[in-house]
Amino acid sequence: MKYIEDNMDKGLTNLVNQLGNGLSRGLKNGLVNGAGHNRYTLNMDGLPAEISILQVEGNEQLNQPWHYTITFTSSNKHLLVESFLNQNARLSFNSTNSNHLSDIANKGLDALNSLTSANPLQALKQSEPLKQLDKFTQSNPLDSLNSLTQFNPLNPLNSLLSQGGSRTLYGVITQFSQLSVSNDEARYQVVLSSQLAKLALSHNCAIFQNQSVISVVEEVLRGHGYTGIDYRLALKEQYPEREFITQWQESDLEFIQRLLADVGVYFRFETHGEHNCDVMVISDYEQGYQQVADIVYKQPSGTLDNGVESVWDITLHSQMVESSVQVQDYNYRDAQANLLGEVNSQQKDNTTYGTDYRYDEHYKGLNSNGNGSNANNNDINNYNSNNDDDIDSDTNNHDDDDDENSGGIDTDDSQGSNGNSDGSDNNSDNTNGSNSNNNSSDINSNQANTGNGVESGEWYARIRHERAISRQILIRGKSNQANLAPGQHIRIKGSAIAGIDEGIMILTVQGQGNRSDAYELNFTAIPYQPLKPYRPEPIPFPTIDGTLPARVTSPDNDTYGYIDTQGRYRVKFNFDLKEWRNGEESLWLRLAKPYAGSTYGFHFPLIDGTEVAVAFTNGNPDRPYIAHAMHDSQHPDHVTTINKHRNVIRTPANNKLRMDDKRGQEHIKLATEYGKTQLNIGHLVDQNKTQRGEGFELRTDEWGAIAANKGLYLTSQTEPKAQGKQLDMQAAITQLENALSIAKALQNAATASEAHGADTDSQEQLKTTLTQLAQSGILAYAQEGIALTSPENIQLSTSNSVSVTSENQTDINALKNITVSSGESIGLFAHKSGMKVYANQGDVEVQAQNANLNMAAKQDIKIDSVDGELTVTANEELTLMCGGSYIKISSAGIELGTADNVYIKSNAMQKMGPAQRNIQRELPSICNGVQQDEANKHAIIVER
Repeated sequence: MKYIEDNMDKGLTNLVNQLGNGLSRGLKNGLVNGAGHNRYTLNMDGLPAEISILQVEGNEQLNQPWHYTITFTSSNKHLLVESFLNQNARLSFNSTNSNHLSDIANKGLDALNSLTSANPLQALKQSEPLKQLDKFTQSNPLDSLNSLTQFNPLNPLNSLLSQGGSRTLYGVITQFSQLSVSNDEARYQVVLSSQLAKLALSHNCAIFQNQSVISVVEEVLRGHGYTGIDYRLALKEQYPEREFITQWQESDLEFIQRLLADVGVYFRFETHGEHNCDVMVISDYEQGYQQVADIVYKQPSGTLDNGVESVWDITLHSQMVESSVQVQDYNYRDAQANLLGEVNSQQKDNTTYGTDYRYDEHYKGLNSNGNGSNANNNDINNYNSNNDDDIDSDTNNHDDDDDENSGGIDTDDSQGSNGNSDGSDNNSDNTNGSNSNNNSSDINSNQANTGNGVESGEWYARIRHERAISRQILIRGKSNQANLAPGQHIRIKGSAIAGIDEGIMILTVQGQGNRSDAYELNFTAIPYQPLKPYRPEPIPFPTIDGTLPARVTSPDNDTYGYIDTQGRYRVKFNFDLKEWRNGEESLWLRLAKPYAGSTYGFHFPLIDGTEVAVAFTNGNPDRPYIAHAMHDSQHPDHVTTINKHRNVIRTPANNKLRMDDKRGQEHIKLATEYGKTQLNIGHLVDQNKTQRGEGFELRTDEWGAIAANKGLYLTSQTEPKAQGKQLDMQAAITQLENALSIAKALQNAATASEAHGADTDSQEQLKTTLTQLAQSGILAYAQEGIALTSPENIQLSTSNSVSVTSENQTDINALKNITVSSGESIGLFAHKSGMKVYANQGDVEVQAQNANLNMAAKQDIKIDSVDGELTVTANEELTLMCGGSYIKISSAGIELGTADNVYIKSNAMQKMGPAQRNIQRELPSICNGVQQDEANKHAIIVER
């Protein structure tokens, strides 16, 4: 408890000091300004001359920078432009009500005295603007102490002072004019604007990735020098990261206005009580309004009103608005999802009618449950991958270069720069958008989480309908309260207008005052209704007509296309001046193709450095896709004037399809560098376009194969102009039929001669198979002949029969040997002209190695040995027979027999002793047993 008491004492002491300093400064300013003759004061550092304000015209509007046009006079007739333009200045509305000012001083002093009393909090409660300090009486003293230390005592003090008509605006001079010059003085005019107005002079095209809307707004503000005291966040919702946000040809002011309006966030301005500067307040609900004192409804009475501030001439205008908002969108990541939703935020309101159908609000899912899409914004991968390839955040960087960091959050939820309570920034290439909200005065335990459906379809429908409802009733009025400003919640006492008992919220203020007349303003407002929150009007996004140039990127200058599992690319936009890591310059972009379907389509992968033209869905700069690729000076076109008749598809590895349309030289080339494999059709040319052939050529340095499961027909016979049918093979079949008829005729003759007959059944079967390729076969036909030639071997092999048939002559030639072998028998049959076997060199041998050798001739048989001997040998017996006479020679002797005479004609006949001559002759043979066994098995070949 001692620790708590010590901290309470320190907190109260601090509070008293701040109250004293602020009250003293406020009273001093009020008294000094009130003592003068002018209601308005314009102060600038280094103002070169005394000035006197003639007139002030103010224009303030919610979600817009404020502007005050100030006309003044000066004895200096030569004020310089550079002394005013872009110079910080402050405009003060001076209170002229000394009685009221004294009353303020008394209230302030009472508050200071109460802080030193036994129960300071009780006294503080007496002042309505100080009721925030009542938190200190809560049950938990530590929580109360925290609330007390976070409470800014100057805010209620400023509220007290503002009740007397005193107000100071801090801004910058944006316009300077010299209106006239007289003998005594010159008349000038300047426009004092909010610092935010300077953002209208900065036009940019930029890309933001993986940041929330709030984070992007903060980054833009910080880029213009804004710090944590120049703006603060008063947000209820926690806004999710967006993959891709584009600023396109719009000022920084227009850009942040559009982003905030899109998500229903408004902004207003207030004066910082401690730092004396203009503060931009960004909020999305009623707690972001500025709470000010009540004001009475009273018609002014000229000089007799004693400076009493009031409102008058209040009017109310109402109109019917839409009863519901219907939204629809399309998310290609979940193409079948139903993203149609409808919301009526005021279902019991019978003053509404109709539906506002809004297409393309650009949301991924319909609600927080992920209905209609993926709740976590993950891509639906049709290729069985669970990776989210659209959100690529590799690092989380904190921006801690400013002690103040971003403005504090004073309402329900903490709001980091990217929607995270820790203020992290998932854009690794940008460290200017994060904030940790050090000035937060109340971080509620029931803060929103990432699953609250913010920026879902139904959420958009709800805030769009809230916008319509909030504009249903519009209130207009007049007032002389100079500190009336947009974004304020005020209560009007004594108003006869129904429905504004809870007060009104100011939308716009236009005021005017001069030296003689008090400042008077016109305002517009809407009823204050927490259940019908104010939402700004959405601002249309800038549309991008046509395409923008970009280049495909990859992390390491990849040789091949750098694409994700859905075939998408990342690109670097030419307009984007930011530095990103290679391959992270954009979200994943789809490539538009002339043909696409489920795992089929038309896709040539784009490689690093390829120029592409990027188009945008509905012109929305946040929804890019690659429309097509382009050639440029670094990537010249492969079809130019020198080959204008060629149509070419060529890949980086020189795989190509070339179609040449030059009349009379038409050709197609399909080629790959591997093995120089090519199919050339038509007019064949070389690389110099010199003709090297006609027709077609299929070639490769590697292996080749031609396969046709149902059959293959090779022919040199075609119909002119490709008029014939594919399997028009009548000429080839006729040849097969002729061959078959020849074979049958010769078979009959051979059979009649008891020679071996041809296997005409196999030939019949082959003709049937090849006719129209009824079965799988190969048929080759050429009208002028077919030649098979090789410097090496050629083999014809079949498991059945081989038939060689010619209508004229069949020649078999060999420079060395011809071998004809048969597993069973060989039949040679010459039907007409005989048979000749000649050997010019070497012997002619005829053997029947295991059977008889039979020779027969119908006429003569002539055996001649021209230069040698004729030897006839028989191992057992030799018999010569002719006309019934015979000579029989055997081991038993020689026997001569005849039915007639034996004539011996010789010079002499000599009888000698017995003699014999034996000649041993052996033929090659196979073992009889093995031979018989193999014969029983019907074997064709018997190994020796």
